[in-house]
Amino acid sequence: MTRGIIMLLMIMSRSKRLNSKGLTLIEVILSFAMMTLLVATMVTGSTFITKHNKAQMRQLRYEQNIRYAVIAIDKRFQQSNRQELYYQSDQQLFTSNVYDNVKDEWRFVYFQFDGAFTDRKNTWLYFHKDSNSLRVNLNGEHNVLASGIDRIEIEEIENNRLVCLRVFCSASDYSASIDIRISPLWRKYDKI
Repeated sequence: MTRGIIMLLMIMSRSKRLNSKGLTLIEVILSFAMMTLLVATMVTGSTFITKHNKAQMRQLRYEQNIRYAVIAIDKRFQQSNRQELYYQSDQQLFTSNVYDNVKDEWRFVYFQFDGAFTDRKNTWLYFHKDSNSLRVNLNGEHNVLASGIDRIEIEEIENNRLVCLRVFCSASDYSASIDIRISPLWRKYDKI
């Protein structure tokens, strides 16, 4: 009889273990695999989003540089004497005068957009193709105002009166433009 009770207790303890609320090894492996899949999906998604955001930020930076270049060009043209602003289309060269407050006199200046490097003093603005930058060279300093410029195209809208200056981005198809009114008293230069 005692032997029967012991057997009954062993069977009951075994059945309790089988019906217990604990985790089995298979359940642990499956939950670990599901958690790994979830984490891998999240890491892949966040990596994609990060790369996409970096590409958008780079694109935005290039577009801002182009807009800044157009603003700098507009500002420089506004600072010049509009009555003495002339354009020579074969060299993509503008000339004008700028008032120098320090010397209390008018200073003859150039705006050159053909892409060539210039050592000419008094160059108020020029586009340098090799470095894709808009620069200033008043006294030999060649300061960079904006970079990331592919090219600058000038189209005469109204012959010898109005030109459209378009700045193109080097990293995308983005461009921005500005219209510039030139002096009606246009004069033809020989090569300057």
